[in-house]
Amino acid sequence: MAKKQYGLLLFVYTSTLMVILRFYAGPIVEKISPLGLLFVSAILGATGLTLLGNATTIAFCVIAATVYALGKTFLWPTMLAVVSEQFPKGGAITIGAIGGVGMLSAGLLGGPGIGFEQDHYASEDLKKADSAVYERYKAPAENEFLIFKTVGLDGAKVGVLEDEGKEAARALEVMEKDPNSKPEAVANQRKLVEWWSTAKSTSAKDKELVTAAGLYGGRMALKLTAAVPATMALLYLGMILYFKTKGGYKAQELISKREEAELMVGGVTGPAEY
Repeated sequence: MAKKQYGLLLFVYTSTLMVILRFYAGPIVEKISPLGLLFVSAILGATGLTLLGNATTIAFCVIAATVYALGKTFLWPTMLAVVSEQFPKGGAITIGAIGGVGMLSAGLLGGPGIGFEQDHYASEDLKKADSAVYERYKAPAENEFLIFKTVGLDGAKVGVLEDEGKEAARALEVMEKDPNSKPEAVANQRKLVEWWSTAKSTSAKDKELVTAAGLYGGRMALKLTAAVPATMALLYLGMILYFKTKGGYKAQELISKREEAELMVGGVTGPAEY
């Protein structure tokens, strides 16, 4: 079985584990509070990513993925629950806004940021291992993320290397027969096939180095990404300490204006808690 299929099985395993664990969220929250669950989850998430970044065997990968799944399981739903409990008047709008910010952060910063890290460390590793191979497979343009820049590896060339040019040749043949193919696209594909005709003489050595560099870049990206849940853990700890000064975490109750007036008459000046 190919290694990519092992990765797919690992994904199915962690997803199944997360589904099962979410059925037991209630008893856990009752014991350690929502903020306590978020704090523990963030620590497990950071630990899991760090372990995945250092995993070199299948057994190690399973253990690391399990730890990461344990951390990831409750983060998103518990964050939304805390928002709904602390800002009940916001209703669906508040929850939707928080969800939107989370998705925008993942799409605009998370994905591109992790990809940039992979590109940077993979290219640096390959450059150190063999500068000639790096020059052969480097991307034609810089990859940018925020204020940072790097020249990563050309995904098209790496793909050709992986299947020894079979797909590139097939794609060129299809494009040449298709009257609707754009001349520029055909020219670029032909250029890629011609490049492979000269690069395949060193493909055995190149593949080993490029694959190793790609793995190194992915591992470094995972280890650096672990800083995100680690920072979240510190923020959740700060929130726990803050609520502790106020008597502990309590969900805010949404009450009517009449009930609020009655409570104020009775000497309560803030929103009721339960």
